[in-house]
Amino acid sequence: MKYLVIYATFLVSVQCFYDFIPDDIITFTLTANQEDVLLENITEPTLIKGAYQVNHHKDVIDFSVKTPNGRTIYSKMATNKGNFTVQANEIGLYQIIFNNKKKANQLLTYAVDVVKDKEDKIKSTDIDPLELDIDYIHNGLQELYYDHKFQQIRYESSTQQVKEANKKIYIFTVIETIFIVLVTIWQIWYIKRLYNKRSPLLL
Repeated sequence: MKYLVIYATFLVSVQCFYDFIPDDIITFTLTANQEDVLLENITEPTLIKGAYQVNHHKDVIDFSVKTPNGRTIYSKMATNKGNFTVQANEIGLYQIIFNNKKKANQLLTYAVDVVKDKEDKIKSTDIDPLELDIDYIHNGLQELYYDHKFQQIRYESSTQQVKEANKKIYIFTVIETIFIVLVTIWQIWYIKRLYNKRSPLLL
């Protein structure tokens, strides 16, 4: 369940702001001080569209895309989220690189869409009414799926924030209690000391 935490805002961003429907979406943990590489096999010149987002808004990563020959064609340093579009003219494995230079693990979601060649795209005039209906139903189901994910993860995200807030309150309460106990002990010791000093005078 934890790997669905940032699906909500991420899916909305991909569809509404980045204007593409991803072929694949993955959520994974990027280990501290580690570089993870995802490979995208390109068999013909095309466009690669992608988007990424780190779970916590204060966490950042270094992101880059390299061609099969190792040439960097896109990079963004110290970034929390973003999208990219690169022209993939070389045939082979493209490297999608995520570099976490922080000392803590980070939860990351990544979406990618490899745009097919224009000749491979089916025109609406080539599809009969039944196929159009099937396509319409498919798109509707996909929208319902994403909406369900949005509602589910919004709840999960809120729960996580409440847990973090409760943890901070608990730690603060423990520290405050320890401080009060120490002050009370000191006050008892101080009053007892004053009383012992005054006792001979009273006698």
